[in-house]
Amino acid sequence: MTTKHINDSEYTISYLQLRQLIGILGLCLPFALLFGNKLLGSTAWLQPSLSHYYYSYMHIAFVGVLCVLGGFLVTYRGKSSLENRVSNFSGAFAFGVAIFPTEIKGYIGNYYLNPNVWQHWFKIVHFGCAGLLFLCFAFFCLKIFQESDAGKSPAHFDAKKKLRNKIYRYCGYGILASIIIIGASTIYENVYGMTTFTKYATFIFETTALLFFGNSWLLKGSVNWKNANNTMLKTIVSPVR
Repeated sequence: MTTKHINDSEYTISYLQLRQLIGILGLCLPFALLFGNKLLGSTAWLQPSLSHYYYSYMHIAFVGVLCVLGGFLVTYRGKSSLENRVSNFSGAFAFGVAIFPTEIKGYIGNYYLNPNVWQHWFKIVHFGCAGLLFLCFAFFCLKIFQESDAGKSPAHFDAKKKLRNKIYRYCGYGILASIIIIGASTIYENVYGMTTFTKYATFIFETTALLFFGNSWLLKGSVNWKNANNTMLKTIVSPVR
């Protein structure tokens, strides 16, 4: 019986592909929920938040994608213990968002699922996990992704790495700004009443946060990035820094 040995190149490709898959899931989720709900016959394709799709025809997609994303994040292994811990926490928070739904209040149109049993503390856990999940995403962009996988100090970063870090910062600040706007719109609505903007602000800025998150992971997993001399990376298995 022969044993197949997996070389370092195959491990590297798998490691980068996992980053890409995590980014793709983040990018696709809001649009899949939005258009999928409409295609399946919902009378209201746009909901106040991504979480409200838990009760829609896209219930399985919402829960399924979050669970797959959580599984990827839990099994993801980065270049440092800090990266691994943040990834594990992120995965746990993604599971929490999927398992403990927000309340159905505010849901628009015909629903696919209307649970008979729902506890108020589900909403608290849901919002807590969602907020912490987005904060973890921002931490990846503002801290972890800006470090060098090769262990280089910032003084030795080339132009390519500096540009990547600038993009990571934009993504991180974009996620934080999205969270702040969601919080501000919620406070405004509670004080002054609902407007068209506040009604859909959570959905809009959850989507922008996921777009920043997804793009940062796609960039981190990219192997087709030009170096400082504008020449392509020499090998597809070169580690991304």
